[in-house]
Amino acid sequence: MTAALNLADGPALGPSALAARGLSQVDAQAFRSAMRRLASGVAVVTSGFSGVFNGMTATAICSVSAEPPLVLATINRGSRTYGLIRDAGAFALNLLNEGQDELAVRFAAASDKSFDAVPHCIGPTGCPLIRGCLATLECVLHSAHDLGTHTLFVGLVVHADGAPAKPLVYHEGAFARLATDCHGTAG
Repeated sequence: MTAALNLADGPALGPSALAARGLSQVDAQAFRSAMRRLASGVAVVTSGFSGVFNGMTATAICSVSAEPPLVLATINRGSRTYGLIRDAGAFALNLLNEGQDELAVRFAAASDKSFDAVPHCIGPTGCPLIRGCLATLECVLHSAHDLGTHTLFVGLVVHADGAPAKPLVYHEGAFARLATDCHGTAG
């Protein structure tokens, strides 16, 4: 029988705890290969501080809670967006629709000119909001948690807006679209 984990003591499954259970972590290639199979919505996470704006394409986002309204964005600490979120204490999730794959490619590349020719406005939190998205959620920073090479930024949603459209999806290393049946509903 396996002993119960005591999460109050901090990270319970470090290398020695894994070894004691006869386990080891999976290698990075196997992990990436498995995670490519998870279909995810695509967003551009944006932030701004002192007149500097940046955005990055992300699929590691999710809803955390409806009451209070919380979302999560997983950001690599080496990215420019990480520093802006940390300094500004705010970020926005711009959920892309199926016709915005070019925006996903644009914001996946590191560039100082990401917002050139991209219709957007600056929201009350100081974050760029991309026009025409499936939805935008503006957030103030609720908490941050460093894990591995990334930080989990939890944001309290202070504004949300959306429009009817189909989402852009990322699966197996490529953008995809939801299929529709003959009645026009997603299937």
